[in-house]
Amino acid sequence: MEVNVYLKSSNFGIHEIVDLRELINFKVGCLSQSKSRMKIVENIELKTLVEQSVKQGHTAVNQMKDLLTSASTQINQ
Repeated sequence: MEVNVYLKSSNFGIHEIVDLRELINFKVGCLSQSKSRMKIVENIELKTLVEQSVKQGHTAVNQMKDLLTSASTQINQ
C-alpha cells in the first residue's frame, strides 16, 4: 500500500526507470559498435557521420544518466 502512495507522489514510475535503464544499455551497445566501426570506415563523409553519431550518442547517454540519477533520488526520498 505504501508503494502505491509513494509512486503517485514521484515523477517517475518504476517501469519508466526500468525502461530507461534498458534504453541506456541499448544506446551504450550502439555506441560501442559505432566506435569500433569508426576505425575501419575509410570514406570521409561516412566517417564524419559516424563521428557525429558517436558524439550525439554520448550526449544522449549522459542526459539519460542524469535523468536516471534524478529518478533514483526521487525514489529514495
